[in-house]
Parts: sequence; C-alpha cells; structure tokens
Amino acid sequence: MAATTTTPAVGTRSVGIDTLRIIGIAAVVVGHVWIDDTTRAVIYTWHVPLFFILTGYFWTPGRPIGGELRKRWQTLGVPYLAWLVLLLAMLAAAAAVRGGVGSETFTGALYGGTAAVRPFSAFWFVSVLLLIAVAYRWLERFGTAVTWGVALVGLLAAHLAPDVVTAGPLGLFLVPACLLFVLCGRHLRELRPRLSAGMGGGMVSAGAGLVLLGASGSLDIKAGDFGKPVFGVLTATLLSCGFILLAEALDGRLNAPAAHVVGRLAGCGIAVVLSHAAVLWVLRTGPDGGWFDLAATLVLPWGFALLVLGTRLGPYLTGTGGRRP
Repeated sequence: MAATTTTPAVGTRSVGIDTLRIIGIAAVVVGHVWIDDTTRAVIYTWHVPLFFILTGYFWTPGRPIGGELRKRWQTLGVPYLAWLVLLLAMLAAAAAVRGGVGSETFTGALYGGTAAVRPFSAFWFVSVLLLIAVAYRWLERFGTAVTWGVALVGLLAAHLAPDVVTAGPLGLFLVPACLLFVLCGRHLRELRPRLSAGMGGGMVSAGAGLVLLGASGSLDIKAGDFGKPVFGVLTATLLSCGFILLAEALDGRLNAPAAHVVGRLAGCGIAVVLSHAAVLWVLRTGPDGGWFDLAATLVLPWGFALLVLGTRLGPYLTGTGGRRP
C-alpha cells in the first residue's frame, strides 16, 4: 500500500486526531473507574503515552522559550490552577459539613504529582505535560543527541529508582523519562510522509501482540512504572503511533457539522481530565467501578465543559478561551 501524503500541517486541525484525543481522554476515565489487571493491560499501556507522543507530533520547532511558556500556561497552567482552587473549595466544604477529608488530601493536592490523590488523580499529567514542553523547548538548543540522552537517562532512572522519580513536586522528576515519548512523536512526524494507515494497523497489531504475550508489562507512569525495560516503552510507542496513523485516515470522511462537534468535544479535554476524578470522589467509586460510575464520569465533566466552552469561564476551565477548540 502506498504511503499517504495527506498529513495535516502542524497547527491545523485534524478531525481524526481530535477523535483520537476524545478516545484517549475516555480511556483515562475508564482507567480510573476500573482498576484491575485487564484494564491496566488494555488501557494503561498507551493512554498517557499517546498524549506525550501527540505533543511531539505537533511540535513547532524554533519557538522562543518565553512563547512556549506563555502558550502552555494558558492552555495547561491556568486550567490546572482554576480546577485546583475549585476542588480544594469543594473538599473544604465537604470537610466542614461531614468531615472525613484528611489533611494529607489537601497537602498532596498542593504538592502535586504522585502525592495528589482523588479528586486530583490526573493533575500530575497536566503539570508534567506543561513542564515537559518547557523543558524540551530549552533542550532544543543542545541538539538531538543531548535531548535523547537526557530522555534515556530519565527512563533508566525510572526503572532503577521509581520511588525517586515520583517524589518531585508536580511530577517534576518524571519529565526526563516522559520526554522519550515526545521525541518519538517528533520522529513520527518526520517519517509521516512515508507512512500509511496500513502501516499504522501493523504497528497497532504488533503492540497488541506484545501486550497479549505479556512482554510489555502494564505501564503506570504516575507511579514511575514504565513497564518492562525496552518492551514497555516500545509497546506504548507502537500502539500510540499506530493509532495516530489510523486516526488521520478519518480526515475528510466526516461532514462539517460532525467535525465541529468532534472539535468541541476535543476542546474540552483538559477540563475533563482535571475534573472527572471529582465525580468519582463524590460517588465514592471503588476499584471495581461500575457502568453508572463510568457514564456519570464521562457525561457530567464533558457536559459542564461544553457549557462553559467559549464563555468568559472558558479560558480558566478549559484553556481554550474564545478561540475555536
């Protein structure tokens, strides 16, 4: 099969990629509703690496570090702080009314990273995504070899001392290891003109095979677990890159109204990531979860985010402001 040449330009919208973002966010929710070996094998092997790889895939070379920081602060930092304040206020009100909220929940939320527990379960991802973008922008000046070296050393540290790499505030010490996925995304973009959707299907099949064989292990990046050495990252990369190639095959296949809906749902992504665990906290969902928990945790955060998207609250809660999501 000939390789496709319809790769969307960096900075343009791809309805296929927006669809993949929605699926990835839903997978994050599923991974917090059900915490069992099957879910970890099927979901955890790719759902977080996918977003780091997408960061590299749509990376814009040459942007000043100040511009990078301003962009990421608007899209990631501001929503992080807004939801942090809202959820801390919710916890304080709950503690005043019925008690049962330990002080460690508040201190963990303020420290961030692995220390942040429900209802702040996914906050670590947003802070690491912001930090990794700024760190990568700074490392660009040193060249590819140095950047890959930092990433590989970070990954080695995660395998040897996961308790250390998860101890930093806001997940700071996870940044070098996660940078490896961003670099894989950059490399995928460079190779993209020579790759086809069929090759994407082959990548997904290879990654799924590694999962079925138990070769990958189950990744849990928040806990500093990158799966089995080499194979964990390889599996995550194969699956994520394959999904990207398959997703882009959807471009041009949806009509304008459908593409608009997909774009708006994708534009709510950060709000859903930051708020969904609050629904699980209110429902007191256990590790075995339930279909009602899943439905509520998808519908309520996404519905609320759609309501505020494009309003004055939009820049604070969704990171999109009045611009097209």
